[in-house]
Amino acid sequence: MDVRVDVVVVSYNTKALLLECLASVFESAQTRDVRVVVVDNASQDGSLEAVHRAYPLTNAISNTTNLGFAAACNQAIRITDSPFILLLNSDARLTSQGFESMLNCFDQNPRCGAAGCRLIDAEGIEEASTRNFLTPMNQALELAGFNFGSQRTNRPRIEGERPDCSVDWIAGACLMLRRAAIEESGLFDEGFFMYSEDEDLCFRIRKLGWSVCFCGQASAIHHRAGSSRLNKDEALRQFYKSQILFLLKHRGRGPTLLFARMMKTVLMMKCWLSRTRSSRDAARAHLEAFGEAWRHRGSWKFDEP
Repeated sequence: MDVRVDVVVVSYNTKALLLECLASVFESAQTRDVRVVVVDNASQDGSLEAVHRAYPLTNAISNTTNLGFAAACNQAIRITDSPFILLLNSDARLTSQGFESMLNCFDQNPRCGAAGCRLIDAEGIEEASTRNFLTPMNQALELAGFNFGSQRTNRPRIEGERPDCSVDWIAGACLMLRRAAIEESGLFDEGFFMYSEDEDLCFRIRKLGWSVCFCGQASAIHHRAGSSRLNKDEALRQFYKSQILFLLKHRGRGPTLLFARMMKTVLMMKCWLSRTRSSRDAARAHLEAFGEAWRHRGSWKFDEP
């Protein structure tokens, strides 16, 4: 059987969500030629055993340590050979409409290198799944409440059933890739343990002339941070570490220093000016996580652009 789409699911201690995710994949794919690869990052909750029982034909990779999202995805991509690869978070559920929409996007746009769809949370609220590439200022200014010029948040243009192929990048919670594009750009940079690896890959894909397309007529269900919810403080540190890595890699040291100063200033202002204790505590947690990530930046390694 010629497999057209390899579905890659990375799991870390999300057994119940993982089984829901896989059920949605097999239901959505129906008779299409797909292969599913689960990469388990040393889960301790019996995730892999549950997958073997429920879906014995699923390909599985078992890691003895948590390698992170980027490295785990690369493991699966390297052992597959289909023209398209769907990356799906273990805390996400695929819909048949979303699957079909992304495949159609590639068929209709030969220079589409990556495609995604709407992400809807468990309460039916749409998440921001497309963003502009990080710059030294856009995130800090948006966080401070300035909504002019180039923002971090991107609002895709929805025109009937046509995808928006002008977006910078789409979240990797549900992201389909054209193998030809990533063979040209290279796989995920494993210097990103979690967060920003999708932004970095889309940046390199677009730099080579491929498009990143948002399919607004379709959606996937996303439960939000099924794995990172287990340690919120560590997730926050990884979030800022990855952003600093992205800027060092693609913008240089000067712009990264400006980013650090802007973010620290805005977060300190939020600590001082927030009217509620919960808001102040949240701002303080972000400030501490950013500071810790910034102090350790000299020891990080990443692929040269």
